[in-house]
Amino acid sequence: MSNESPEQNQQWQPKKWRPIGMSFLTHLFLATILILLGYFSASPSQSDDGILRRAGIVLTVQNDDEETEYLDPADLPSETEDAEQLEKSDPASSPPPALAVELKKPDRPELPGFESNPEANLDATQMAEVPANSDSFKDHKLSEEDLKLIESEQRLLKARAPKGNPAVISVFGSGGMTGRSFVFVIDRSHSMGNQGLGVIAAARKELSAAINQLESNHLFQIVGYHESTHTMQSRRLLAANKENKLAVPHHIGNMSAFGATSHENGMIAALAFKPDVIMLMTDGGFPLLNETQLKTIHRLAPDGCEIHCVQFGIGPLQKSQNFMTRMAEQNEGTFRYIDVTKWKKQN
Repeated sequence: MSNESPEQNQQWQPKKWRPIGMSFLTHLFLATILILLGYFSASPSQSDDGILRRAGIVLTVQNDDEETEYLDPADLPSETEDAEQLEKSDPASSPPPALAVELKKPDRPELPGFESNPEANLDATQMAEVPANSDSFKDHKLSEEDLKLIESEQRLLKARAPKGNPAVISVFGSGGMTGRSFVFVIDRSHSMGNQGLGVIAAARKELSAAINQLESNHLFQIVGYHESTHTMQSRRLLAANKENKLAVPHHIGNMSAFGATSHENGMIAALAFKPDVIMLMTDGGFPLLNETQLKTIHRLAPDGCEIHCVQFGIGPLQKSQNFMTRMAEQNEGTFRYIDVTKWKKQN
């Protein structure tokens, strides 16, 4: 146990911390010196000649001998020179240069009218001309097959071409029907026979007289219809020669009347021959042709084809307009109604 008094312990404490205080002051002094040195080294310095210089980037270049050369700031362009150079390079600050157009002679062959005077007016007509020595166009020689084909087509066109003058005939007082080919369409349903109106027997005489007026260059055909159709000899136009004319009465005399009516079948069969004139003879029984069927007939009719209609009945005509009057109007034809009671008295 120590015999030192409290007063002696209090005197010992300052002696213990004295070295620490001296060390702190030493370090503080050194830090102050370093800060001052850093400040003066960063501030602009004054050279020996008294000129104040500023620190900056040092520009160097490497020459061909791979040696480094330092550029003097005096060699660099000043701000004034930079502004003048920029002003010269600005297109808005200087007037545009004058355009100089120089016409050069083309490397390719010269165009007609452009040989000697490049400012001459160009003529499209001259430019389109083909040189005299050009072989662009050559005469095309047809082969033997081409010549035979052309000859065949010419014969066909010649055969189809109208021959002679057209004929003008009348059937049952229908008025003049003009053409070179005629198709006569007879309704052969039950109402048209001898047990009905008796029109077929009368048609035998009327058609024979009309066809006898035709010349040898004219053509004809007779189509009988009810539910189906029937033609004279074959389904083609017949020449109006003596032999075919003599066969007409026999053909109509053997035409029996029975069955129902199909006006559309009869007209479509007649249009297939593409004649100049079609003559329809019927009592107009049901079923009637509607507007759609009439339009179809008009569309199928050849250009200039006349469709004439004769309607047979007992007593006066009941309606002034029916499918036959409309069909005749649509196809440059005529319509006639015959009261068979008067007709029989006249015959």
